[in-house]
Formats: sequence, structure tokens, C-alpha cells
Amino acid sequence: MQQLHNFILYNFLHMAKLSHVFILHCWSMDSLEHLAKMAQSKNVFTQFISLDSSLQLNNDFLNHNILKLGVFLDISCNQSGVVLDMASAKRLYGYHYHWLIYDESMEFSKIENQFKEAQLFVDADVTYVKHDLVSKNFILYDLHNKGRQLGAKLNITLDREVICNEQECRVQRYLSDLHTRNLLQHRKSFTGLTMRATAVVTHLPLNVSRQKIFDFMESKEQLYLDTYGRLGYQARQPLRDMLDCEFKYIFRNRWSDGNATGGMIGDLILDVADLAIAPFIYSFDRGLFLQPLTKFSVFREICMFRNPRSVSAGLSATEFLQPFSGGVWLTFVLLLFLAGILLWITFILERRKEWKPSLLTSCLLSFGAGCIQGAWFTPRSMGGRMAFFALMLTSFMMYNYYTSIVVSKLLGQPSKSSIRTLQQLADSSLEVGIEPAIYTRIYVETSEEADVRSLYRNKVLGSKRSPDRIWIATEAGVKAVRDQEGFVYITGVATGYEFVRKYFLPHQICELNEIPLRDASHTHSVVAKKSPYAELFKLNELRMLETGIHLKHERYWMETKLHCYQHNHTVAVGLEYAAPLFILLLGAIIVCMGVLGLEVIWHRHSKLH
Repeated sequence: MQQLHNFILYNFLHMAKLSHVFILHCWSMDSLEHLAKMAQSKNVFTQFISLDSSLQLNNDFLNHNILKLGVFLDISCNQSGVVLDMASAKRLYGYHYHWLIYDESMEFSKIENQFKEAQLFVDADVTYVKHDLVSKNFILYDLHNKGRQLGAKLNITLDREVICNEQECRVQRYLSDLHTRNLLQHRKSFTGLTMRATAVVTHLPLNVSRQKIFDFMESKEQLYLDTYGRLGYQARQPLRDMLDCEFKYIFRNRWSDGNATGGMIGDLILDVADLAIAPFIYSFDRGLFLQPLTKFSVFREICMFRNPRSVSAGLSATEFLQPFSGGVWLTFVLLLFLAGILLWITFILERRKEWKPSLLTSCLLSFGAGCIQGAWFTPRSMGGRMAFFALMLTSFMMYNYYTSIVVSKLLGQPSKSSIRTLQQLADSSLEVGIEPAIYTRIYVETSEEADVRSLYRNKVLGSKRSPDRIWIATEAGVKAVRDQEGFVYITGVATGYEFVRKYFLPHQICELNEIPLRDASHTHSVVAKKSPYAELFKLNELRMLETGIHLKHERYWMETKLHCYQHNHTVAVGLEYAAPLFILLLGAIIVCMGVLGLEVIWHRHSKLH
């Protein structure tokens, strides 16, 4: 037993690199005491369970919260078959367990019969050990099955021969090349097997011929149709080649019915499929049943619209008062009034016996200088002309600063809408159209987010428009955004941006407003939780990401960024900007006509008296 105890610790500590071990035995207390002392001296945490007739196996048997647990089982014990059957039923032959199965009787057929129908998969870490009676060495075998549901059979491979004495163990010789690479690298080829893959297609009905569906999935035209489903299908072909297997496709018309039922998700959860072809948006509810592997593609759904003119500008005279604050305007007006008084005093001193301009005329001269209109009447004295020159210089500097701000505003970044959130959009009077993609429609109709429910209630259920004017095809929706300022279209960037680049002028792209529909920003490739193929798929997908194979497909299928060239056209000042000026001019004309009428009346009244 001394050699066996040394071998157990050697296998778990040096070969498997584990320090938490579960010992399933039918040994005497003396043997257990010796093994426990040895494990304690090497800082190995051990737990012993006796496989006697009174063994009770509950649902928590062998459950743990550590990365990997070592399990030793003496198969010669009476209850060993019960333990192995339970482990198979609960799928405990996975990556999180390292099994060391010891067979002293060397009944090789017994282990074959036990594991022939067991739930043993590609990620199994099961080592079968025989004690050679002749050489007294331990012969190790690796056991795995790439998947009975795929048509694979039990694989038993010789690994190495280990010699142990009372002090230590060492490898006597290697019996295969298993030691040169890790287990998944040896098992990565699925030659002759067929993986079950679930895929989504929404553009075609599922009752059409499979050949027509395959032709559609393999085509590279009309990228806006089933973008994510076809991207997933074509990006998975290199994975199929790396695994050297075939895919048996199960086509569905949706990702899921809710967050974690129906569609492709249902196939993964119910173990109908091993692999999902299309990517998923990972969420908390789905995280209970699925595990993400790698980031697959960019995913953004937005509400896009152009500024309605009445919102962006409006008929407000404040547009031309904004370059200066109220204090600056008041100071400038007082300065002009003071300059008018000084000019009036200067004219009185210079023209004692000649005609002299009135105070009102002097203020009008000052106002004309402030507006860079010059003056038809100027002082004669040197001091008066120097003062007038200072007034003209101050007005010139103010005028240049004012015009530079106005021009920069007209030529600068187009003003964005004050509608920045989904709730503001739901409460606004803007019309909304929605892309009829299955994932968008289900999210809008079933989301529990308060702002999304408000948007659906106000813009869909409460709309007086017919449903065909709300659920609009992508191309028509993008054109409506271009032609109708203030029309909002909800779409994914992967499908909508293609038509924006096609139908929008570059400067019109700069005028687009975007409001995110949901927080998700990426899709992920996923498998069912505790899937035996998770690590193998992940390694292969990371390899495709490193070599750029996946990025090539994503860039071909995804338009994720729009380029804004705002200075490539002549800026035309519209009526919404010029209208305040015309209104001010009209108001001034009306006031002038009123003053003229009063003057005429006064003149006639004076003439009569």
C-alpha cells in the first residue's frame, strides 16, 4: 500500500497539479491513516468516503466550488459501480474533475463495459490505472469519448508507466505521445463525426427546400437580410474545417421566444444541438443556462433621425444676440449713447454760429458708426476726430468678433436635438418606424425596461397609423429618415448603416441623431452551460480571432461606423435662420411708418395753429 499511496499523491500533485482530493475507498483504517499523514505533510486537502453497503449518495455528492477536484476511486470496491453510474448521470466526468480509477484486479473488460455507455465527452479527464503484477509498476490509460450522440466510441489510450518505491515515484517510460500536448490538443479532431448545429433564418420560411436555405446562407448579396444569421453561418465554416467534421443543421426562425426559451436557445438548453451558429446577446437571464465563449461581433440598435427645423432653430431673434451676453450688449449701447452726447457737445463748440446737428442726429451718427456704416458728418477739430476714430475702431473690433462667431456657428457642427434619451423620444411628438427584424421586434414588444415599454405603448399601441406604416423595411425606413426631418427609425447599425451610406449625402450624415435602443454593444458565441465542447470551441475561436479569419468576415458583413464630412458642401442659410432678421426689419419699418405718421399729424396741427 505504501507504493499506491505514493502513486496517488504523485498523480494528483505532480501530474494533475491538484491539492484538493476526494478518496473513495474500501480500505482499512491503518492504510487510511498512513495516506492521510502523507497528504497532510504535502499540504493536500483530502476527504475520505468509504464505499460500503451503507453508502448513501445524495444530489450534492462530489459538488464543489473550486476550479478542479481530484477524485480517486478503487474500482474493486463493491459500491464503485454505483458511484460511476451516478457520476455518469450527473455528468461528473468533465473538465472540473480529475478522476483516477485504480484497478488492482486488472479486469480490463470491466472498465470497458462500465464506460462504453457512460456520459463521457471530449473534455473528460479520466485516468485508468492498472498495477502490473510482474513489474510492480503502474500502467496509466487515458479514457475519453468525443460524444456518443455524435456517433463516437470509447477511446482508451496507453499513456505512461510509472514506477514507485517507498520514497518517490517517477516515470519509467512513455507509452504514447500524450505527454507532449494537453488533452484537448490530442482530441481536437472529430474526423468522421457530425456535430449538431442550430442556426437561424428569418428571411425564408422554414418549409422551403433545404437547398434553397443553404444557397441563401452561403450568398454574399443583400447583406441586410439575416445579417447575423448569415454572418454566423459563414464565419463557422472555418471552425468546421478546424474540427474536421460535418455539421448537421437545425434551422429555426428565431433566436428565442423570450430570454431563455424556444428557438436556438431552446435547442442548446435541451441538448438538441451542440453548437449555435448565430451569435447571441448575453444577458443575466440567459447566463443561467448559457456560457459565452468569445466576442463575436458588434451589436448596436439605435433610434436615428434628422433634426426637425422647428426644433433645431425656430423663429427666435435670440440667434443673432447669442454671440454677446446681455451685459456686453448693454455696455455697447451705453457707449454709443455716450459717444452721441459727446459728439453733440463737440458740434455745439465747433459750430457756434452755424447749423448744428441735434442730439438725436448725433446719436444716430454714433449708432451708424457702431454698425460700421460710416458717418456723413464728422467733427472738424483734431480732438473730436480722434474721439470719433476711437469710436470707429471699437465698433470695428466688436463687429469682427460678432461676425466670426455667427459664421463659425453656421459652418460648425450641426446642432443636435435636445431629445437624448429613449424616454424623451417616447414622450415626444415625433413619428417612429421600427425595423421588423425578429430580435428587434421581440425586444420592443417584450422588454421589461420602463423606457422601452413607454416607447412601445406610446408609439406602437397608441399610434393612429396602420402597423405597416410602423413596421417598415430597412431600406424604406432609412429613406424616410432622409426625406422627412424628424422621422425616427429604429434599426440595427449592421443593417441600417448600409443604406445610410448608400442614400445619404455626406453632410446629411452629420445631421443624424442617434439614441441607443438597448445597452448591449456586442454579441457572443455561446454554448450550453457545462457543455463538454466549450473549451475546445473557445480555443478554436480564439485561434480564428488571432489569425484575423473572423475579423475578415465581420468587416465584410458589418457597417459599424459612419464618416461625417461636414465641410464638403456650401452652407445655405435657410429661412429658419433669416426669418428673425426679416421680422426685425418689418417691425422697424412699422415703427418708422408710425413715427412718420405722427410727424405728419404734428406738422398739420402746427400749420393750422
